[in-house]
Amino acid sequence: MRSKYRKKGAWVSLILGIALFAAVAVWIVSGIGKASSASDKEALRLAEDAIRKAAVSVYALEGAYPATYDDLKAQSGIAVDEEKYIIQYDIFASNIMPEITVLDRTVFG
Repeated sequence: MRSKYRKKGAWVSLILGIALFAAVAVWIVSGIGKASSASDKEALRLAEDAIRKAAVSVYALEGAYPATYDDLKAQSGIAVDEEKYIIQYDIFASNIMPEITVLDRTVFG
C-alpha cells in the first residue's frame, strides 16, 4: 500500500543531500590539511629563527660564532628536535654569520 504523502522526487532530494554532505566533508578535510601544512611550515621557521638567535647571542657574549652546531648547543643550550629536523650549520669565519638551514626530515624520508 502506497502512502499518499510520498513524493515522487524523494530520491533526487536524498542524492542531492548526500552530495552536499560529501562536498562539505571534502572541504573540511582539505581545510584541515592546509592548516596542518601551514603549522608545519611555521614550526620549521621558528626552529630556524631560534638557532639563528642563539648563534647571535653566543656571538654577542663570546665575540665569535660557534664553529659547529654542537658547539652552539653546548654554549647556548638550544634544543631543537633533531629527529624531526635536519639542521645545516655552515660557518665561513668566526666573525661572519653562519649559513643556517633547517629542513623537515619527513620530506626527505
